[in-house]
Amino acid sequence: MNPPMAIIREIIRQKKKNLTVVSGPTSGIETDILIGAGCVKKVITSCVSFEKIIGIAPNFREKIENNEVEIWECDEAMWHLAVKAGTFNMPFAVYEGGLGSSIPELNKEIKIIKDHGKRYLKIPAVKIDTAIIHAGLGDEFGNIQFPDNLFLGRTYCEKELGMNAKTVIASVEKLVPNEFIRQNAKNTILTNAFVVKARFGAHPGASNGYYMPDLPHYEEYVKAAEDSRVNKTNKFEKYMEKYVYNLKNHKEYLDLFKPSRLTELEYY
Repeated sequence: MNPPMAIIREIIRQKKKNLTVVSGPTSGIETDILIGAGCVKKVITSCVSFEKIIGIAPNFREKIENNEVEIWECDEAMWHLAVKAGTFNMPFAVYEGGLGSSIPELNKEIKIIKDHGKRYLKIPAVKIDTAIIHAGLGDEFGNIQFPDNLFLGRTYCEKELGMNAKTVIASVEKLVPNEFIRQNAKNTILTNAFVVKARFGAHPGASNGYYMPDLPHYEEYVKAAEDSRVNKTNKFEKYMEKYVYNLKNHKEYLDLFKPSRLTELEYY
């Protein structure tokens, strides 16, 4: 939900390299495509998946199995604790869950400690330089909101990432006047962001309150990436040429789709 795909495709076109990606506690195409494009040296996440389409994302799987990308192993709760510790400028968080799992063996930064005879996991803080998110609404002062009457559980991660980061860059579906933001202040999740309007900026992902995921496009992506992984073909490269490399901007990306294709994804 709400992957900042327009910004991510631009990051790839600008050939940014050696990134440490703090994805959401779980993630999908937004992380996998960066890995496939060779932008990532390390990823902090519990999972990169396409859920019912394929369990483990193809590029993520290939690069991790071949030790080409480092993974900071954690579960979802550990991810939240690490990010929250960084937000509050704490060196670590303490967690009673996760004991008995293999994560302390796989992630040497997560230690087992004892206090008053009880064992805990010591989760080191994660600090973020720049948070990149997609949201519903933004204004000229960098206030970021989601529309009314939504289930905002998923947007909690955007808020966590943004509060931790030194800088926030947010693509939004709509730019609105500051008066609208003030009238709906309860919906504000972040302030002081750099805001850019990008209609369908989460596509092929979904955007809360605006449109559903484009599952046929997800299937196209996974088919190309998985075929390249398993059969060593150039199908993923062809996908990237069509949807990323040969395009100048987000408008050219949207022009690849019939308006009716995008409209049928929208909520009414």
